[in-house]
Amino acid sequence: MDRNDDEPDELKDYVNLMTGHQSNLRAFIVSLMPGSQDVADVLQETNAALWLKRHRFEAGSNFGAWAFQIARFEVMRQRGRNKRLQLIVFSDELLEILAETDRPENPDARLAALDGCLDKLSDTQRRIVHERYTAGCSLEKYAAETGRSPGSIRMALLRIRDILKDCVNHTLAEQSR
Repeated sequence: MDRNDDEPDELKDYVNLMTGHQSNLRAFIVSLMPGSQDVADVLQETNAALWLKRHRFEAGSNFGAWAFQIARFEVMRQRGRNKRLQLIVFSDELLEILAETDRPENPDARLAALDGCLDKLSDTQRRIVHERYTAGCSLEKYAAETGRSPGSIRMALLRIRDILKDCVNHTLAEQSR
């Protein structure tokens, strides 16, 4: 007798939800931990947590949103471990911004669009993004290094975020046509 015949339909449905969301969960984790070697570990921890918490999931509710919240928590746990080991690359602020964006249907396409949009920025704009988010430089420090005011750097960063958001949305809209 096939072992799967003994499982209740609810369990099969839950397993199908989990497996059906793996690529989106992985892409979401990558978006919060770009370049990290810990993505597979965090995905595994997320899956373990999803399995342990399966009884808390309400059938018919949004599994993806629930799973993303659990993944976000697992990313934060990993960041805590990495912070203790001095391995943080992106700031907590950027992680929160990324985590709060809408979950795209195709996160891989969204990440590819973001990469293309970053390439379209001017050298100065890319440098501001790099200094703020990957180098972990404070706005005040970068402003002092460049002879600009922190307020002007902050405004430039806000404009760059808007440019990137519009560019990504436009790119995705063009691809869907």
